[in-house]
Order: sequence, then structure tokens, then C-alpha cells
Amino acid sequence: MNSLHEKILPDEVLVRRKEAFSDGVNNTWQNITEYVFQMLKPKENIKERIMAIHKTEHGHTIEFNEEKHVYIHNNEYVVGMSTLLGKLASPMLENWKISQQVNAIKTEMEREGIPIDQIQKIVTNAKANAKKSGDNILNIGSMVHKFCEMWLKGEKFTDPSDPVILGCFEKFKRFWTKHKLKVIESEKVLYSERGFCGTLDLIAKDPQNNLWLIDIKTSKGLFLNMVHQLHGYKLAYEEQTGKKINKMYIVRLPKDSGDFEARHILYKKEHLKAFLGLLSCHKSELMFNESVRKYNQLKKGKQNVRKN
Repeated sequence: MNSLHEKILPDEVLVRRKEAFSDGVNNTWQNITEYVFQMLKPKENIKERIMAIHKTEHGHTIEFNEEKHVYIHNNEYVVGMSTLLGKLASPMLENWKISQQVNAIKTEMEREGIPIDQIQKIVTNAKANAKKSGDNILNIGSMVHKFCEMWLKGEKFTDPSDPVILGCFEKFKRFWTKHKLKVIESEKVLYSERGFCGTLDLIAKDPQNNLWLIDIKTSKGLFLNMVHQLHGYKLAYEEQTGKKINKMYIVRLPKDSGDFEARHILYKKEHLKAFLGLLSCHKSELMFNESVRKYNQLKKGKQNVRKN
């Protein structure tokens, strides 16, 4: 693989924030290209942008930018868990569907005689409101995670003033107390030599000394990609630490009046195979995009020769 300074990631490579999966948000894709080219600078400048450096139990150093949720290992970008899981959603297709829907609405508005400038204003406002709503949902998930982590660490803090965040936080405390769990690790950065990274929510131990892998969600439901996510975390954690995960749980903290839902996820080889399949798809995508890039460079070079 090329070094960070030599590698150019294609426009099709996207990243997704971890909180998007906690909250069930489907429209939080953002193009990584702009960020990548900002970071294609001397290594010392890159390090200034990294929020934290993590030393793994199996001898690797992972640099992690929390804001952009980007992982770097040996000065190369490593795909994150959320990006892999997002491949199930086919982000480019989803974005195309949204644009088609917007265009259809604009067409109908034109047929109704609404002026073009008014239509454009409506579309612009709608996009801004959608982004604001999505950001708010992501912020709720992020803040719930933060308060849970501070509480587990025994840090002093003031309870959240937002009633939704407070409600989710109280539900988590009820779950934790009910199962009499003891926190072992939280927000742990993982690196697998298979070529992916991730940040798990919690590792806990129950009174029977079973090791629990827990993922906190504030979504409206439980989805298949969450199951794949846990299997990927389990694989990376056991590889990195040599410790065996006995139980996997998704703990859903609904933002409405409902109580917590603790779903025990059983380990299944097919779920792990599905996750590894997503990893293979990612590697295949990078290989394909690299071949396209080289082809375009070659084509451009030949065109320049003809001009000269």
C-alpha cells in the first residue's frame, strides 16, 4: 500500500460518524476527499490534527482523529467500522435517490406555478433544516455516550439539562444497576491486522466473571448492521487483547418514554462472515478505484503527448 503522502483516495471513498449508527441516522455521509487532501501534508502536521495516539496490546500504534473519525496506522489510513457497515446502505445510491426525490418535488412545484427563485429558497431551507435535525440527533447520541462514560468512571459532573439526554442516561443507569456490571474498558480503540479499526463502547464484567461487549444505541430500533458491528468488535478485541468475549449486548436507550432494551446478540459464524465480506468489498473498491485512477493518469498522459 502506498504511503499517506503518495496515496490519493478516490472521490467515492466516504466516511460515516460513529454516532450515526447509535442514532439510526442514514444521511450523515460526508466526502472524505476534502479532509484527506488537507491532511496530505508533512507527517508532523498530520500528527497535530490527531486527537489521540493509542498503543494496542499487540504492538501497534493507532492515531485517531475523533472529530473526523479517521484512523491512521503506520502513516496510512485504515478503514473504520462505521465506514464498513455503511456499505450495506449503498450511500451513493441513497444520495442519488434523495436527489431524484428533490428534483421530482421541484418539478411538481414548477407545474403548480411556483416561481423558480421561491422553489430554490424552499429547497435550500429544507436542506438546512434536515442538516440541523441530523446534527441534533447525532449530538444527542454523542452526549448520551459521554455522560454514560463519565458516570462509569466516577467523574464529577452535573446531570444533563436536556430532558431527552437525561432520560437516555437514566435508562442506561437502570440497565447497568440491574445487571450488576463492572466496567473494564470504555471507548477503546481497536485495530485488527485484517485491516480495520473501530472504537467500542464498553467492555464489562458481570458477577459470574463473564466478559460483556456492550454497544449503546439511541436509535428507534435494532438493525442488522449493528449485529455485524458487534461481531467485528469481538473479532478485533479478542485478536488485540487475547481475552475472550462471553456475551455481546446491544443496549438501546430510546429517546421517547420507553425503557431501555437490552438485546443479547448471539455469536454466529454467518454474521462474522458477513462483516468480513464488507471488509473484502472495501478492499476491492480501493483496488478498483486505484486502477481507474492509474488508467485516467495514463490516458491524460497520452493526450498531453498528442498535444505536444
